[in-house]
Amino acid sequence: MENSYKKTNRLINSLSPYLIQHAHNPVDWYEWGEEAFEKARTENKLMIVSIGYSACHWCHVMAHECFEDDATAAIMNENFVCIKIDREELPDVDQIYMDACQLVNGNGGWPLNAFTLPDKRPLHAMTYAPKERWQEILLNLHGLWQKEPTTAIDYAKKLSQGIANMSLAPALSDSDNHENISTDVLSVFEAQYDTVYGGPKRAPKFPMPSNYRYLLQYGVLKNNDLAKNMGLFTLKQMALGGIYDAVGGGFARYSVDNRWFAPHFEKMLYDNAQLISLYSYAYAVSQNYFYKKIALETLAFCNSEMKSKSDLFYSAYDADSEGVEGLYYTFTYDELTTVLGAEAGDFCRYYQCIPSGNWEEGRNILYAIDTIDKASQQLGIEEQKLEALVANSLVKLKTFRSKRIAPGLDDKCICSWNNLMLKALAEAAIWLNEPQFSGQSNTLADTILKIYYSAEGLKRTSKNEHVKIDAFLEDYATLIDGLITTYQATFNETHLLKAKEICEYTIANFYNKKNGFFEFNSNNSETLIAPKYDVNDDVISSGNSIMAHNLWRLSFYFSHTDWYVLANTMLNALTPSIKKSAPWYSHWAALQLFKEEGTHQIILSGPEDLRNTLPLKQYYIQPNAIVGFAGKVTAIPLFEGKQYKGEALVYLCKDYVCNAPEAYSVENN
Repeated sequence: MENSYKKTNRLINSLSPYLIQHAHNPVDWYEWGEEAFEKARTENKLMIVSIGYSACHWCHVMAHECFEDDATAAIMNENFVCIKIDREELPDVDQIYMDACQLVNGNGGWPLNAFTLPDKRPLHAMTYAPKERWQEILLNLHGLWQKEPTTAIDYAKKLSQGIANMSLAPALSDSDNHENISTDVLSVFEAQYDTVYGGPKRAPKFPMPSNYRYLLQYGVLKNNDLAKNMGLFTLKQMALGGIYDAVGGGFARYSVDNRWFAPHFEKMLYDNAQLISLYSYAYAVSQNYFYKKIALETLAFCNSEMKSKSDLFYSAYDADSEGVEGLYYTFTYDELTTVLGAEAGDFCRYYQCIPSGNWEEGRNILYAIDTIDKASQQLGIEEQKLEALVANSLVKLKTFRSKRIAPGLDDKCICSWNNLMLKALAEAAIWLNEPQFSGQSNTLADTILKIYYSAEGLKRTSKNEHVKIDAFLEDYATLIDGLITTYQATFNETHLLKAKEICEYTIANFYNKKNGFFEFNSNNSETLIAPKYDVNDDVISSGNSIMAHNLWRLSFYFSHTDWYVLANTMLNALTPSIKKSAPWYSHWAALQLFKEEGTHQIILSGPEDLRNTLPLKQYYIQPNAIVGFAGKVTAIPLFEGKQYKGEALVYLCKDYVCNAPEAYSVENN
């Protein structure tokens, strides 16, 4: 196949499908590394650092318009050293140049194209540009570097200083904060809440799992219906919307509108893993089967479409197929009537599909009018009949759709995203009361550790079990979190002990004692323009907030009061940000909520046959509860003195005070 291309560049040897997509560009691409840097220094050339990912629609558009064009490539090759980066492999480099882009333009996105000096300091950064504009920028910046290098260097200095200023860790507080701020936090969420469609009052709309998880947790701990209903209603609207793939299961990355209707059709593992957790918890909180159904369907999608032969999970599916965004997921009215026959009319009424199409190019996105029970009343169809009709029709459409050319699969496996799936499986086992998923979480935990972890630390990515790139804080934090949660689903102490071991490694290699936070890169990593301190909770919670939760929980399991103090110190520093901008610090806000409510420890002391039965179910819904199992022998300090001695007992503790043990029986669980 290689011989059929006019050119093959060095990206052909990459493990990243995104980089391999560019392996036959006429651009002389390098991967990020010393070979490219040395060439730039030796030839005194500016570097182009072009960053994207395989499921990025506009990355593909710019590649086709610019990087596959011989004339454009000639300008790039002659005047620049050109570097291609998969942002999912190198999120640290991506963030540095994204900061530059935001400083230059006031916004950012992908494709991200940074122009840097030979020493990697950015001179300019931008997102998508059509070919003529891109060529103009290439020539202007090359001309500046040739004619006015001092001007270019001065500007790069200022831009780099701006990036450094954006990278500072929050200032630590001198005193412990005992202020109860959760009411203020809920007010911030309420002020931004969309009462019609759920989520925030804006477009586009991204699923923000940490936000909705916080609302459900607040609702449970404070017995607050407002918070609980904001979370549940948002999740309902998302699952009814076009952002959810009713035919095949799973969620797209975001909707371009304010009503969850038209998705950007790429499907990412990190979204779906976290949403499995979230819908599972929503079911536990509400006991409404609708949420369990969505969780199970999303699990089925991940297991059937994203799972590798090694039991790891792939990264993403593209938004495009056959060069058209959303083609795989949408239907013309004629297709619907042909496939569904007599059932098409009621099906189209339920999913709001029309002859002219409810979306672009005469195509329809499936967008349900409501849940089946409420829609049956609106449509005048008996509930069981509508439920059967919809289920039968979706099966037919799935069979029809399977004959289409599917979107491209990014088949690299990312450590942190698999860690999120590890947590999802464990939480699905707990909250859906589906023990089979605890077995899968056990298997996945073992696989992650086997492939990614060694005495030298974690790796970030793999493909066919070949690993690449040292891991970042996100990878360590999510693995610790996933292992703790897997312990709570399985009561396999090996996972908890491994979580402690990796936590110790993370403290030794990422923690900055001077400012009290964890750096995004380890102290053995490449030195970038500025150290990054990941504290904002985005679609994936920040590495520092996840670590704070990890330290908080492990401090109780292992009697590590210094870890409790460390987590509390970090939390105190974020209190002003939580109060002001709660949706961007919602995982921190959750820890603040637990601090206000106190931390429960619930330990079952019992025989081995209880270990795998998901006991203590009534306690799992409490987000501030640390749950454990003490058999006859234990290596966990929290369980010492509570080992099983012939009578099954439950120990109920809060913070550092325990009540007298109570007799335990499965019937009363």
